[in-house]
Formats: sequence, structure tokens, C-alpha cells
Amino acid sequence: MTRGKKANLSRRSFLTGTAAMGALATAGVLAGCAPHAKGEVAGADAATGATSDGALQTVDWLGEAPEISDDDCIETLECEVLVIGAGTSGYFAAASAAESGAKTLLIEKSSVGSSVRSSALGAVNSRLQREQGAKAAIVPMEIANDMDRYAIGQINASLVRAWALNSGETLDWYTDLMARNGIEVQLEWNMPDGTFYKDWPTGHGTNGEYPSREQDVAKVIDAYISSFDGCEVRFNCAMKRLIEEDGRVLGAYAEVEEGMVRINASKGVVVATGGYAYNQDMYLALQPVRYSCLGTFDAFPACTGDGIKALMWLGARMDEVPTSLTFNRCLLTAEQEHGHPYEVGSDQYGYHFFASQPFLRVDAHGKRFHNESAPYDFVMNAIAQRPSNERYWHQVWDGNWKNDVPRFHTVGCSTIYMQPEGGSDHDAFPGQLDEWIEPEMEQFVEAGYLVKADTLEELANKLGFSAEEKEAFLATCERQNENFDAQEDPDFGKEAFRLSELRTPPFYASVKSCGLTLCTLDGIQVNDSLQPIGEDGAPIEGVYVIGNDQGSFYAGTYPNLAAGINAGRCATFGRMVGKRLAEK
Repeated sequence: MTRGKKANLSRRSFLTGTAAMGALATAGVLAGCAPHAKGEVAGADAATGATSDGALQTVDWLGEAPEISDDDCIETLECEVLVIGAGTSGYFAAASAAESGAKTLLIEKSSVGSSVRSSALGAVNSRLQREQGAKAAIVPMEIANDMDRYAIGQINASLVRAWALNSGETLDWYTDLMARNGIEVQLEWNMPDGTFYKDWPTGHGTNGEYPSREQDVAKVIDAYISSFDGCEVRFNCAMKRLIEEDGRVLGAYAEVEEGMVRINASKGVVVATGGYAYNQDMYLALQPVRYSCLGTFDAFPACTGDGIKALMWLGARMDEVPTSLTFNRCLLTAEQEHGHPYEVGSDQYGYHFFASQPFLRVDAHGKRFHNESAPYDFVMNAIAQRPSNERYWHQVWDGNWKNDVPRFHTVGCSTIYMQPEGGSDHDAFPGQLDEWIEPEMEQFVEAGYLVKADTLEELANKLGFSAEEKEAFLATCERQNENFDAQEDPDFGKEAFRLSELRTPPFYASVKSCGLTLCTLDGIQVNDSLQPIGEDGAPIEGVYVIGNDQGSFYAGTYPNLAAGINAGRCATFGRMVGKRLAEK
């Protein structure tokens, strides 16, 4: 189960019996237009924001809309609802429109859809939650206000409220459709008590093996859409430009193998192309600080900003605050450099679910720098306060970790232990620490992503600490033990039940921990009806934006303690828009 230098027994590979992770293929990384607007740097060294000669470089990531006319088209297709992009939001929109009676066409530029996120769909007041009673009850406005607080008020809070009020019905529909096709949806309802950052029992996951379960779901929804008269799904059909006449979007030009086609949509167009995480120029220009904290990407290669650019060519306005869904789980070796994420392929890093556990983290100088119990991307925000060449960290734990992890009781996709009282994440399984986590840990040591030692001093030496930095590291470890003994963290306020000690050999540490981005979350600003807002403040008619192309929902951070909220809002808004368009 080793791929080159990377030894990977991650949840993904363990559950499939293969080490293939697929999403981050090196081929096509730099495909697409050479983007930029909102003028920032790109084509630059990620750590410095400058080219090799030190000068800033501006790249036009937006470019000009391609010149396409009806004369270039080999065919004109007619539908009532056109959905662009077969991901979570696009699938829900197309299925909803089709079952509501609209002649629906779903197009996708890849050969298969990216499907529905299996790890969690976030919802409020679903049937599965109601069955658990008070243990899974959520007051809609409480969670809506918590999400607004994460965004420090820089979002359209009405959209979060709309998700909270409509997501339960969406998940009930999805749960029933999956059940009819032999696929189970499970709820993670068991939340820890006494956390500073509140955990919400929102995560509804698809049971089964990863990644095959996501393509199983895609096949079910493909068939469901196509079962309605006049409705279909077309792959290898890439949207190139939206068609606008007299201030209204009427359809789109799309490219198929034989040439260009025009698609007319009499009721409306839904843009759901998945954001821009796989557009290097665009990501570096819009999110240079986050870029500098990354080791790699775990995004879908098809997510190159197509929908966002097409809407901006029509005058739509993009979010001002950049946001990514970034995990703190990338491991690099001592020789690898952080801040060059597009150069690190899927077989060149360690994907470490264990890294989201709240063990001690220290910076390049051996000092602790944040509350490790915070949401995933807070560690990137904290380490970004360091110089660009120090935007990585070391995670440190000891041989008692199998007793620590159950007590930590993390939730969502960081769950690596099945809690005995039930309600754990659907990917957790009995014996997980022994059968998956421990073997992977040793493989990562062998591969050079982790170091292992019999003493803390030896661990410091293996991490390359010397002189004052070694003293600082050893003092930090001693402080960790003092806090554990006192069951209090006066330094950063971590919950007592998530404190751990460093006394039991062997001792472990990550050589270089950094982030990996799954998707971007800043997109086109929308009104309450999910219509894109133009630079003049008025909506652009005839088109709707959902999924990771849609903005106005996040600002600066992904609140992962509401597990699956992003996939859940994609599903919910997709279903809402599909119904709304069908009724026109």
C-alpha cells in the first residue's frame, strides 16, 4: 500500500483497499485560461508573492470573454432549465427541476460528474435528526447566528437562514432517494460537551466505500434525472460562455467533441461549476496568504473558475473577502517546500487525518502558537503571522495517543474513533486506531513525513532544532505537561479534556505540517433568490448561482464544526433553485 515515497493508509485508501486518491492529478493542473482581475500577483513565487527577480507580476486571470456566435455552432439545443456542472449543487438542482416537470439539461465538462459529497451533507431538522430527539436538535437561528459570527457579519445572513430552514427537507428527499437505491445515509449526532467552539450535529454522510460510493450516488442521480421525459445529462460538454441578450441570460455556448453548440434555456440557467481551486493563477491572485500556507490541493481538477469568470464577463460582482475550505492535514518531508501547492502531486505528500486531532503544535522555532482545538483553518491563519518561509508547523504527541484520541472526541471528517455510545461519523469503525491509524503512522515515519524518538531531546534533534530553538521546544513540551497536570491551559484556553501530556515514549512529530485546500468558497455575490448581483447592484436576470461559484455565504473561514455545511448548502440551494425555475 505504498505509492512511491508516500505511504498512505488514509481513510480513503483503507476503505477502498487502494492507495489511489485521484483528485489531485498532476495532469491538467495548469489547464484553462491564464486568469486575473482584482489585480494581484500571480505566476509568482508563492512564499514571497514575487517573481524570481523580486518584482511583482500581475496576471490577467479573468481575460476576455471568448468570441462565439451562432455561426460557430453545429447544433442548437432547447431546454427549459440548463444546469452547468455535475457536482453536489448541480445534481440537486437538475434532479429537483426534472422531478418538478421542467425539461432539464445538465451539462458537465468532464467525462463523469464529481457527484455528491459523501463525507457529510449539513442540514437542520432532518428526519434523522428528529429521530434522535434532543441529542440532535438545532435551533435554526442559533446556528445561523453562529455562522454569521464566524464571518464577522460580512455575509448575507439571510442565505444562512434559508439553508437552515430548508436543508432538512432536502436531506429527507436525498435520504429517501438513496434508500430506494440501496444506499444508506447516516447522521453523526454524538457531539462532545464543554467545547469552546460549538459543535453542531449537522453531518449526514453516505455509508459505503470511498471513493466508489460517490460515483455510485452519481449514477443514481444521473438515472433519476434521465428518467423524466425530455431530461438528460451530457458529459464532455464544456460551457464556454453565457448568452445574454437585452440584459437577460438566455442560455450558453458549450463545446462538445464535434464542435460548439448553442443551448437555449427558456426558464433559466443555473451556474454550478465548482469554484476555482484548480486555477493556479486565480488562486494565487485572490488568496496569496492562504496559498503560502499550503502543501498541496485536494480539489477536483475541473474546478477552474469557469462559472465565476463567465458571470464576471457579464458584470457580476465577486466577494471581496477570500475564503477556502482548507484542511490542516498535509505532511511534507524536510526537503519539500510549502507554498508551492500545485507542484506537489497526489503521490508526493502525506494525507494525515490524524493531524486534525488537537495535539500540541509548535512553530519553526519550537514554540506553541495557537489553540489546537480550534476549527481546521485557524492554524493556517495563526501560522500566516510568521514570515512566509516559516508558514508550517510541527505536531507533537506521545505513545499514549490511543488513550488521548477517544477523549478528544472530535467530530466530522476528523473523527478517527467510534464512540461507544454511538452516533459517530459514518466513516468511523471499530478497531480503527489499531487497524488504520497506527500502521499509517509507522509508514509515514518510514516515508519521512513523521519522526519518531525515544526521548523528547532526540525528537528535537530529528526535527532539526538546536541551541535556543531546541531549548524553546523542550520548554514548550514541559509546559504541555504542566498544563495537563493542572487540567488547565492558561496560555491559549484549550479545553481540559483536550489537553495531552508528553511523557510516554515513543514520541512523534510531523516534519512539516501545512494545509491542503479542497475548494474555494468566495464566489459571485447573490441576492436572496440566488441571482448574481451586478456591479450596479441589480440582479442579472435569467441566471442563478449555486455551489462554490456562489458567494455571500462565507467570509475568511470555513466553519467546519457545523460538519458538512458547505455540501449541505450546495444541496439545499440546488434543490430550491431547481424547484423555483420549474414553477416559472
